[in-house]
Amino acid sequence: MLMRLTTTLLTGACLALSGAAAAQTVTPAAPAPSPQERAQAEAAAVRARATAAMQARTEAEAAAKAGGPRMTAPMASAQLIYGDYSCTQNAWDAAGKRMNFIAKGVIQLNANGTYRYLDGNTTGRYTYDAVTRQLTWLTGYFAERGAAKTTFSVVEKAGQLDLELNTGTGTQNWSCGCGRK
Repeated sequence: MLMRLTTTLLTGACLALSGAAAAQTVTPAAPAPSPQERAQAEAAAVRARATAAMQARTEAEAAAKAGGPRMTAPMASAQLIYGDYSCTQNAWDAAGKRMNFIAKGVIQLNANGTYRYLDGNTTGRYTYDAVTRQLTWLTGYFAERGAAKTTFSVVEKAGQLDLELNTGTGTQNWSCGCGRK
């Protein structure tokens, strides 16, 4: 009987040791992808990025044709900042494939509803709607040049005017900034 107990204990110990050894064996790692598989994966990623870029471009073009991106929430009203706004025209140079910023002078906005442009001697009048953040040029340089769409915004606590001027050669986009806070 002692023999049988010893055999049973030895068998149990051997089984336990073999189980522990089996648990410690390392399973082989998945083989590394071949250069062809890596190239296929990279090509698929490039195609996915290109598809996303084309979709974004199509959506942007559709929004531009529909009058620009639509706001989902009403614009917050903004108190107009008075002072001197330095203006640049943002012009795309198709031949050089770059954006040019052409200095266009200074607009001086006064709290009394008057403004001066360029020489400082000619005064015009404007109105401002804080809810729509639109300026309307009543007299002076910008009124004489046609209805210029002008939107006011606050950028890092400084004022910015974005003008769209219709000219005989197309639309000019101006950005005008005022450093007052």
